[in-house]
Amino acid sequence: MSLRSLVLVVLIIGGAALGPVAAQNLLVTNARVITMAGDDLPQGNVLIKDGKVVAVGVDVSAPGVPTLDAKGKVVMPGFVLADTQGGLSRPNEMMPITPYVSVLDAIDAGKPFFEDSLRDGHLTLCIMPGDRAAIAGVGRVVRPWGLTVESMTIDKDPGMRMSMAPTAGNRAAWIARIRASFEDARRHLEKKKRGEQKPGEKTGTLTLDLKAMGVEKRRVAMSRMLEGELQAWVNCATAGDVVQALRLAKEFGLKMKLVLGPGTWRAADLVKKSGLPVILKASVILRETDPDSGKEVERNLAKILHDKGVKFAITTDTTTFGRRYLWYQAACLVRYGLPRQDALAAITTTPAKIIGLGDRKGSLAKDKDGDLLVFTSDPLSGRAWVDQAVIGGRIVYERKNDPRLAEIFGNGAK
Repeated sequence: MSLRSLVLVVLIIGGAALGPVAAQNLLVTNARVITMAGDDLPQGNVLIKDGKVVAVGVDVSAPGVPTLDAKGKVVMPGFVLADTQGGLSRPNEMMPITPYVSVLDAIDAGKPFFEDSLRDGHLTLCIMPGDRAAIAGVGRVVRPWGLTVESMTIDKDPGMRMSMAPTAGNRAAWIARIRASFEDARRHLEKKKRGEQKPGEKTGTLTLDLKAMGVEKRRVAMSRMLEGELQAWVNCATAGDVVQALRLAKEFGLKMKLVLGPGTWRAADLVKKSGLPVILKASVILRETDPDSGKEVERNLAKILHDKGVKFAITTDTTTFGRRYLWYQAACLVRYGLPRQDALAAITTTPAKIIGLGDRKGSLAKDKDGDLLVFTSDPLSGRAWVDQAVIGGRIVYERKNDPRLAEIFGNGAK
């Protein structure tokens, strides 16, 4: 059996034991605690009971509760990845309008992505369809632990992926197709309210019946956004894309989150004025030639937005070594000039709020989910390892028992 197969078997067996909740009790002691809910504790304890944090402090104790001694280590909330296509067998659809598609049918619980997520400290994952379709389908929030997608699921329908950046044809035709889909769904809702919308009658022609069924599914899925049941997660590559997204939000009354690439920096004031939640793609740097001087100019979207008071979450890129880690992304934000606490918020509290789980994830506070990481040293130092990962009070990952690291480093990473 190959090493990768062995690792996946270990994770799957453990995931089967975990089940949907599998809440447990755990006391983590003697650690430096980064709470993300107030001041850090130079040396403190975290108590989890029935999968929930019940106490964080210096004098917290719980006789009889399993204890994890984290002396000399750093404890903090599990990282929250607000937008990823990791774990999908195929992230993009070939058709431009597929709102009825769900990543539920494309997530492969046995993918190495979930193994890596535990090792990297990414304990809450919002998996969304890719951005090559205009309207691409519905996402799902999962934990990287479980035998099936159902047992991994935290939230079934966080939102619908849309993209303002055309991948075929021109921008005008692309936006027109999106608008036409919303207008069709709005007519569907109006007829439904008047009692005029009736199930389509079968024609007896298979091709026509299947086409009518597809149209009905599309209208129902689009209607969920118009009625506010689903939020639109809108990918924008340029400032013009942001303008179009905000126009659609106003025209159709959409609840919206902006997923921004570095080319949107010119729309920073509009983003600030909109007050919409913001998720940044993994790369936040744009290098372009100044038309007047001819010199190369670097635009840093993260710094520009931060200076305007816009809070954001940042994501990862699994194809790039450094940017595949959220801790690395946060460290880069500090290097760009953001305060350390704001950089950490971009991978914990802010993404948790954006995906609708701010009351459960992102910080170590009473009644929050017992999801935490134990680092060997400061998580932004570039030298730290995730020593243990805890989900719902259960230790789901330990570096000393990681067969892949053992294969690479002999007796584990030091």
